[in-house]
Amino acid sequence: MERGLMQLDQPGQQAEEIILRLSNISKIYPGTVALQDVNLEIQKGEVHGIIGRNGAGKTTLVGIIAGLIKPSSGKIYIRNNSYNELSRIVAKRENIAIVPQEPQLFLEGTIAENLFMPEYKTIVGNMVLDWNRLYEETAVILKKGNLDLDPRSKVKDLGIGVQQILMILKASYVEKSDIIILDEASASMSENEEMKFYSIINERKCEGCTLLYISHRIDELLTVCDRMTVLRDGMTVDTVKNEDVNKASLSSLIVGHPITTRVSAVARQAKGSAKNTKENPTSVIPVIKIDMISKHNCFSEISFSVGKNEILGLAGLMGSGRTEILKTIYGMHPPDSGQILLNGEPFNINHPSRALQKGVAYLPEERDEEGLISNLSIKINLVISALERVAGRFFINRKKEDALVNELKEQLEIMYASENQAVKELSGGNRQKVVIAKVLSTQPILYLLDEPTKGIDVATKEKLLKIIREELAKDAAVIVTAPGLDELIEVCDRILVLYRGRLVGEYMRAEFDEETLYKAIQGVYIGVTEGIKPSEGCETFGQKY
Repeated sequence: MERGLMQLDQPGQQAEEIILRLSNISKIYPGTVALQDVNLEIQKGEVHGIIGRNGAGKTTLVGIIAGLIKPSSGKIYIRNNSYNELSRIVAKRENIAIVPQEPQLFLEGTIAENLFMPEYKTIVGNMVLDWNRLYEETAVILKKGNLDLDPRSKVKDLGIGVQQILMILKASYVEKSDIIILDEASASMSENEEMKFYSIINERKCEGCTLLYISHRIDELLTVCDRMTVLRDGMTVDTVKNEDVNKASLSSLIVGHPITTRVSAVARQAKGSAKNTKENPTSVIPVIKIDMISKHNCFSEISFSVGKNEILGLAGLMGSGRTEILKTIYGMHPPDSGQILLNGEPFNINHPSRALQKGVAYLPEERDEEGLISNLSIKINLVISALERVAGRFFINRKKEDALVNELKEQLEIMYASENQAVKELSGGNRQKVVIAKVLSTQPILYLLDEPTKGIDVATKEKLLKIIREELAKDAAVIVTAPGLDELIEVCDRILVLYRGRLVGEYMRAEFDEETLYKAIQGVYIGVTEGIKPSEGCETFGQKY
C-alpha cells in the first residue's frame, strides 16, 4: 500500500442499492459540449471515484449533482425522486453536500461559527446564541476528525488542508448529508491531514454515507474508492471496480488514444528547435542550470538545464513540486541545498526583485492575486516592471511609456477600450495577456511560466501558446507548467516529469506520447514508495500545512 494510505472498509450488503442515477445527462455551453449523454449509477454506502483528464467534464458533472449547474438535457434520479435539474436548495433537501477544492469558509470567523453557520444553537426563544452548547458540540465534532483545535480559533489561522477537513466534518455531522461530493478536496493536504481525511471517509462509509470522490491522482482513487467512473471528452467511458484495475490500466482508460498525431502549427514550429537536448547536444553554456536543489518536504535533488530558445515543460500533478521549483528559482524561497547557475555564474538570489534584475521573469499561476494590481490601469500594469525602459532623467518619459504600451499591445494583441481603464475590467484572456506583457517588458533571459493558459478559452489559449513560441522563446529560455498535458505537448521542446517532488522522467519532442506522459505523472513507471509529499508543519510558499 502506498506511502501509508489506508485501505477503506468494503461496502456492506446495502451497497448494491442505487441511491443516485444520472441518465443521458448533457450540458452544452455556447460553442462547447461539456457533457454528452453521461450515464452514472452510484450505490448507497460506496466511495465512487470520478476521474478524467482536464476538460473531461468532471467539474461540470459534480456541479450538476450538487445543484450548481443546470443540465441541458437528461434525468437525475435520487432515491425515489426524479428531476430534470437540481437547484442548490433541492440538492440540500436531498442531503447532498459538496466539499470543493477551495474551502468556502468565513475566514474571520471561528471554527465553531463556521461549522454551524447558519444553523446556530440558540436559547431564549431562538433569539440568543447558546455559545456554551456551540463550543461543546464543536469540540465533539473536532474530535471525530482527530483535530486538536480550540473551537474559538479563527479559521484564517488554519492551513488549507485543515480547512478542508472542517468542510467534510460540517457536511457529515452538522448538515448530516448522506451524499457527499469531494471535489479534489485532498489536493492541498499534508500526509498527516490526508490520513485524518481518509479516516473520516471510512467512518462515514461504515455509517452508510455515499461519497463521490473526484481526484487526478490514480493512486489515491485506487486506495479510497470501491468503484470508479472514467470520463473522456464529456462522455462516460466506463465504470470499473477497484479490484479489476491498476495504475497502468486505469491510465490507459483515461487517456484513450494518444494524441501524438495531433500537431498544431505551434508544435510544428517547435519541433527540433531545442538547443540543449540529448539529440542535439551543445557546448554552449545553458541559460540556467539546476544542480541537485532540494526544498524540505517540497522537492528533492532536482537537476536540469535549459538553453536559449528552448521551451522546457514541467509536468506533474498538483503537489508534485512544479510551482515550488519555479518560485525557488525566482528567489521567493531559496533551496535548502544544491546550486543554481545563470549563464554559468552562481545565482544565489533570495528575493524576486534581485531575480528580475538578473533577467529572470516569473508569471504566477494566480495571475489576479500575484501578477496584477487589479485596481490600477492597464498602462501602469504594463510598465511597472520595466521602469528603466521608460525613465527620463528625473521623471517617466511619457513618449517612451506610450511607445512601450503600444508595442506590447500590438505584440500580444491585447484588446481594451483605453489603456487607462482598470485592468480588472478586462476579460480573463486579456488579463492573462497583460501579465505576460508585463514580464515580456523586462526583456528577460529566462521566463518562468506557471500555468499561463489556466482559466482561458481555447482560442485565447492557442494565441498564448503561439506567443510563447514566437515571442518569448525568440531570445530567451522558457520553463513552463500547464494544467494538462496537451499544452505542453503542443509547445515544448522537452518535458520533465515530476512525481511527489522528484524528477522521474525526461522526454524529447520525438518521444511525446500522451499516454506515456500521463502514466509517468501518475508514477506508473517507478516504485510506489518513491517521492515525497509535504508533511505536517511544511511551510510551502506562503501556506503552512
